[in-house]
Amino acid sequence: MNTFPDRLLIEARNASIQLEQLAIDDLDKNIDGYLPPNWRTRRMIESWRSYVASGGRSTEADYANFRTAYTETEGRSNKVFSDVLATHTRKVQYDMSQTMFGDYVKKPSEKGETTVTMLNGEDGEDQNSDAWAKVINGAARHLELHGWWKSKVFLPDSVVKSLSSKIMNQLVKDNGDAVQAAVEGKDGAPMQIKLNSRFATTFEEMYEIASDPLLMSIVQAYMGVPPIFNTPVSILNSFVKPKNAKELSDTAQLFHHDMHRLGFVKIFVYLTDVELTSGPHTLVRGTHRKRPPHLWADGRHTDDSIAQAGLADDVVRITGKAGSVMLVDTSCLHKGAHPESESRLLASIQYTNSLFGKPIAMSDRKVEASLSSKNDNVQEVAALVRKYAVKSGARFMQNFI
Repeated sequence: MNTFPDRLLIEARNASIQLEQLAIDDLDKNIDGYLPPNWRTRRMIESWRSYVASGGRSTEADYANFRTAYTETEGRSNKVFSDVLATHTRKVQYDMSQTMFGDYVKKPSEKGETTVTMLNGEDGEDQNSDAWAKVINGAARHLELHGWWKSKVFLPDSVVKSLSSKIMNQLVKDNGDAVQAAVEGKDGAPMQIKLNSRFATTFEEMYEIASDPLLMSIVQAYMGVPPIFNTPVSILNSFVKPKNAKELSDTAQLFHHDMHRLGFVKIFVYLTDVELTSGPHTLVRGTHRKRPPHLWADGRHTDDSIAQAGLADDVVRITGKAGSVMLVDTSCLHKGAHPESESRLLASIQYTNSLFGKPIAMSDRKVEASLSSKNDNVQEVAALVRKYAVKSGARFMQNFI
């Protein structure tokens, strides 16, 4: 087997990680000017330095400190580290002619006109600016202000049907009759069934959605860096009645924030129609930026605790037909609302600005693993990673190289 191209990908991955050293040196020199003195943020700098020096490895102790610093600084540690990283990272120009969301911007076909017409321009934009820039900047601004953005253009039906079929077929293989019981909300059915991530990484639709130039452009405009593909997931939520609060907590159906990386945005794709009774993705808008001090701590929060904090009016429930796509900064307080009368199937992919934070299993590095493994799953995923590393760059695929 010719391993030369794979070795180049591994070197490119390592070079991408090494570039983060520039941000680390900046933080080490200037941290007291960026943040009030904090012991844990100083430790974060050293942990990040170790992550880079080791080629992308973090420890659980480093990760625990990372999360505690987030709480102690009310989110400012991650925001400052992310902002500094953005100042030392070159942006990418994505080819918008390749997007699946082309209906956002259409060129009129009559009379040979060549001007670009917006289907849904955002308020406050310069009407003479590039039409795609209006979509991208408007979406990034909505993310910045509210913590989420929902596309007005759906994924193609073919992508939705193909991905749904693959997910459901694999869920049945893994869980048998429990899947149909969950879909029908039968007594005793599981409240939630997750697809094993090793199968989610074999579905090309996941890569195709995440590498879409519109979505990547929006996230780059929001985070300030070209995004990295991270943690594809698929989940089936049943409308079976929960027995207690622990079941809601265990299935992420109580309010919480995510905190695996410095900066991140998740794509959520509805693969079934989702109404208010189907378990819509629910968030407290703006809480990625500001919230009462006690709500910065790790843990779950009930609807009552959100209301008592004066945030009930900021709760947003995002409904949509199958094929709906949304981007969410899940450092916002959020949850999957428990379905009441219909089950919900969705796919999720995380974009991140760096893989520093939660330790990454070395088995996730499929290209590197493929050099010594004959496992069919490893080889299948490695082939997809190579394809999308060529399409969108080694940085984009560095989690899996």
